[in-house]
Amino acid sequence: MSKAISEYSHDHVILLLSTHDFENLPPWLSDNFNVIEGGTHAGGSSRNKLIIFADGTYIELLNWITEPKEFFDWAPKSPGLIDFALTTPQSAQETHAAVTERLESAGGDGGLGIRFKQPLSGGRKRKDGKQCEWFVTKPLVDNEAPKVPKPIDRYFPAGRLDTPFFCHDVTDRNLRVPYTDPSISTHPCGAKGIMSVDVVVPESSIENYTKLYSSVSGAEAKVHGGFRYLPNTNVSFLLSSPNAAAMEGVKDRIGIEIHAPRDSEDDAWLKERGVGIREVKLYVPAAGQDEFDERPLDSEGIGASLVLIVQPRES
Repeated sequence: MSKAISEYSHDHVILLLSTHDFENLPPWLSDNFNVIEGGTHAGGSSRNKLIIFADGTYIELLNWITEPKEFFDWAPKSPGLIDFALTTPQSAQETHAAVTERLESAGGDGGLGIRFKQPLSGGRKRKDGKQCEWFVTKPLVDNEAPKVPKPIDRYFPAGRLDTPFFCHDVTDRNLRVPYTDPSISTHPCGAKGIMSVDVVVPESSIENYTKLYSSVSGAEAKVHGGFRYLPNTNVSFLLSSPNAAAMEGVKDRIGIEIHAPRDSEDDAWLKERGVGIREVKLYVPAAGQDEFDERPLDSEGIGASLVLIVQPRES
């Protein structure tokens, strides 16, 4: 059964960068964030840098070193936002069972052909010698399912990444995501964490994706005022946070939002990148009680898809 506010939380967002931008971070990244070195993944074909937030979430800056030998679902993607992960208080295996049960209930995946693979263990040894371990649980897609947007090459030009995956820590979360260290999680822009991940879907598929995301997130769908002619073209799913104290100002706004294209930019995004993650909103506590603002990190390009939401903390 889904809840008004799910126990599930954002884990991290994947932002793919070109080699030039990875090695020479553009100002919209370097001026706003404290970016730390990650490392090279086990397969040797990719590397990362991390932007870690006080709420316990992070942005992973990913770059290919060679022809991809891992993360094959990300390999066809062009630079920009490509994927995102959730985490839960339960184990990876318990979460897999609960999500699978919801997806296999009547209409639980909205006819979109989504199930999840069994959790896959991962780990790495940190530079200080400490071992951190986790599970990753990736979606399994069936493109022949009855409600998958067609044609496939139009709505998924670089493969399907239209639902989040899961990340679960086996060792303490701070080993993988050292969010309690203010020298790492404090940023020039003031961002405290991920407030919302926006996902753009075809207008005709809103109801299908509403069912899917409710099953995956464990949250009840909250329908907002629509765009164009449909009353439910903007739907949110409220989530919790790994560290709720950092997000006191927006506890009722943390989540996932799915929406149909709202303007020509959304239309272009859907055409060029396909159904999936469109924008990430980051929470910045305001200096005063009357300060409210929304500021994209850049006026165009990749940086425009990351937005600072400035508003007062809850009193």
